Amino acid sequence: MLYPAPELPDDTPVENVRFATRIRKTLHAAGMKTIGDVREVSDAALLSLPDFGSGSLSYLREALGLPSTDGVRPKIKKPT
Repeated sequence: MLYPAPELPDDTPVENVRFATRIRKTLHAAGMKTIGDVREVSDAALLSLPDFGSGSLSYLREALGLPSTDGVRPKIKKPT
């Protein structure tokens, strides 16, 4: 298990990161499989998830090194 950190690559599976069980289960139920998925979702979308409040949001954004935003970072196209 990895500790949440800003240095984690986007392709790191959420299930391999030491999040609280409630946070991990909520992210999984929402279909977020990688850290990149979590980084790209808006605050409003996260807050709309069951059992996911402002404390969880703050923790997640801080642990992954992203400020809380409503305009999330743009998706970067992967080279083909």
